Amino acid sequence: MLTVRREGAPGRLVIVFRAGPGRLVADGLLHDGGVARGDDDAYLNLHRPGVARALLDEALDRGHGFDAGTVEIDGWDLLDGALARLPSPDEPAPAPHK
Repeated sequence: MLTVRREGAPGRLVIVFRAGPGRLVADGLLHDGGVARGDDDAYLNLHRPGVARALLDEALDRGHGFDAGTVEIDGWDLLDGALARLPSPDEPAPAPHK
C-alpha cells in the first residue's frame, strides 16, 4: 500500500496492491515492498527510487486527484503504466536536476 497526500489538499490517494490469483505481494515469498504479476513476471519494487512518483504520475494521468477525501486505487491497474515510466534496472538513473 502506498499513501500519497498533497500539502494543502483535502484528499489523499491510497494505491493498494492486494494478493490474489496471479498477483503476488510481500508475504514471505517476496521482499517487503515487492509486487509481482505471475502471468508475465511483471515486477515492481515499491522501495526503488522513482517508483512512488511513477505510480503517482500514472494515477494523475488517469484522472485521480486530491480534491476529494480518501480515494483507493487498485495498484495492479497502474502497474504497466508505472513500469513504462521507469528506466530499466540496467539503465543508469537520470542525473538530478540542479
